[in-house]
Amino acid sequence: MIYRIQYWIIMFFRFIILLFPENARFKFAEFLGWLGYKIVIKRRKIALANLKLAFPEKTEKEREKIALESFKIMLKAFLCTLWFGKYLNEPGRVKIENIEILHKAAAENKGVVVSTLHLGNMEATVKAGEGYDVTTVAKKQRNPYLDKFINESRKNDLNLTILQKNKRTSKELIERLNNKGIIALFSDHRDKGATVNFFGESTNAPTGAISLALKYDIPFVWGYNIMHKDNSCTIKVVEQIKFTKTNNFKEDVQRNTQLLINKMEEVIRKYPEQWMWFHDRWSLYSKLHKKNKK
Repeated sequence: MIYRIQYWIIMFFRFIILLFPENARFKFAEFLGWLGYKIVIKRRKIALANLKLAFPEKTEKEREKIALESFKIMLKAFLCTLWFGKYLNEPGRVKIENIEILHKAAAENKGVVVSTLHLGNMEATVKAGEGYDVTTVAKKQRNPYLDKFINESRKNDLNLTILQKNKRTSKELIERLNNKGIIALFSDHRDKGATVNFFGESTNAPTGAISLALKYDIPFVWGYNIMHKDNSCTIKVVEQIKFTKTNNFKEDVQRNTQLLINKMEEVIRKYPEQWMWFHDRWSLYSKLHKKNKK
């Protein structure tokens, strides 16, 4: 009953916000980002701690400015999903650079593994896969009504299939690749996988995308998204990475995961305000919380 009430509250909010012009919606999202930065203390602390680790040379005010802008961009990206179909198909809203890289990879007829990061209007990056069968992986929402709405919306608006994270996920992804589909995965957040150096600090990084590409000899493409002041965005398809292989699969995954993380770090350094800093990427907040409990 609670889940049904939550769902209808969200649907009512969606109905109300869609009554306003798009620019007003984005202004409201910026306000929510500012409000979240001010009142969600835990996430603000995580963002500032992460920024201090990544950019010790910057002043506290500079890091606060980056954190606040990051909150605003993330809220705009999140709220935008409520009218994603219209946003993605409006001329000039979503630009794509170097799409020929993806087309060339797909032409190998093996399927494609695409890696991206939580940057800019990140979900809009799937626009680059228009015309292809694209699959991604996500955790199941606790609210079953909301989970169904999200999955159906992504399928209708983006031609995107969302697989729930479970024991069968790897097999399902392989089946999709066997059908020459595109697997799109985020590779920048903390997850079980390889230990890497990220902004000079040791942390974990997911290896799913790279493991699939290496094990089954699948073309690997990576790219990212930048959101602009006018709320349009640009998808930058960066390159198809040609991985080096040895007889040691585990070391190959480790080495190439570090290679990808290095490339992503360069992009984040270039566009720091665009990245999701309030994720506890290095477990700084978690470690501090455990320390204070002792």
